[in-house]
Amino acid sequence: MQKISQEYVLAIFFTKALNKEKLLIEKYKAYYPNFKDQETKDMLKEFNKSAQKHVNIMKDKMIKLGIK
Repeated sequence: MQKISQEYVLAIFFTKALNKEKLLIEKYKAYYPNFKDQETKDMLKEFNKSAQKHVNIMKDKMIKLGIK
């Protein structure tokens, strides 16, 4: 049986996590115009900012770990 390297597994997990965060960002952008309530819109903006921060953090970690 073939062993999988830790770097390979990390690359897969980071890639999947990045894709999910980017999907969340797109969903927040799509939902935003549908709401009239300013409080809900502010909440979506905050979620979007948080997801974008997660993307930036993961990209930094990937660079530090040498993952492409």
